[in-house]
This record gives sequence, structure tokens and C-alpha cells, in this order.
Amino acid sequence: MTTLPKVIMLCGISGSGKTETGRRLADKVGYPFTDTDAAVEEWLGKSIPDIFRELGETGFRTAETEVFRKAGKRKPHVISLGGGTIANNENLAFARTNGYLIYLRVSPATAAKRLRSGSPRPMLDANKAADGDDTETTISRIKQLLEMREIYYRQADLTVDTERKSPDDVADEIIRNLRSHE
Repeated sequence: MTTLPKVIMLCGISGSGKTETGRRLADKVGYPFTDTDAAVEEWLGKSIPDIFRELGETGFRTAETEVFRKAGKRKPHVISLGGGTIANNENLAFARTNGYLIYLRVSPATAAKRLRSGSPRPMLDANKAADGDDTETTISRIKQLLEMREIYYRQADLTVDTERKSPDDVADEIIRNLRSHE
């Protein structure tokens, strides 16, 4: 690699730090940034929980794929992918063909802790206890999602552990890794 990849895509489970790391990475390398979840919300004019309620997961995934593929064709670009974006062979192939895919790995317990005060996540909140925050249920659901998705995540070009690291530290580690392969 003689220069930084023109399209850098961050994948991983919710709570892995994709959005914050992506913003910082984009700032550091001077690329525009897109968070696919935010782009889907903006395009459809609804929150992700509302999209799931009204269109179901299939409707959301269709919109997500369209937003992802459109963003993936813009160069240069840093893209934070929704946790399930590459959890199908077509999107994974598109990511690997059109960009440099980086898996941000985190433990289920850390991901759950990071998500505690964040916005609702339909794929994680589906089994949450009716009485509010149930960390054990969230950790369990994250483990289930990782079991289904990790086969896709592990096909990334680079894996970076985000455990006990700030988004700036992760962005700097990504840049070091990319430049070391120049």
C-alpha cells in the first residue's frame, strides 16, 4: 500500500467504538465521515427504532445496504458501518472490493457498558427486561450477535482491539497500522 486506502470502513458490534473512532480517524486523515446508521435515519426521516417498528429488520437492512453502497463509492471516505451491515456475503464482498475493512473488536461486557447511556439499539433491546436496563441480558444478546456476525467481521483486512482504549488511541493505532504497510 503506497498511500492510505481511499475508503476506510469500520465494522464491529454495537459499542465497539465505530462512530467515535471513525469521526476521529476521518479528522486525522482529512477524509469525510459517514455513519451508516445516522445516514439511514436522515434519509428515511425516522429513528432506527421507528424504522424497525415500521419496516422491520428487512426494511432497515435494505435501506442500510443502499446507504452503505452509496457511501462506499465516494472517495476518499471513512465509513462507520452498522453492526450488521457486513453480516451478509454481498455486503462483505462490496466492502472488501471497494475499501479497506477494519474490525473493531471489543468484549461483550465492555460493549454493554459503553451502550448503557446511548440511544436505543433494536437488535440489542429486543430481549431487554421490561423493567429497564438489564446489563446481563444486553451482554447475552451481544454474545449471540457476535456468534452470528464474527465470521464476517474476521474477514476484515485489519482487526484492532478497542478494549480500554479511547477513540483517539484506536484511530492512531489504525493510522500506524495502515502506514506500516505502505
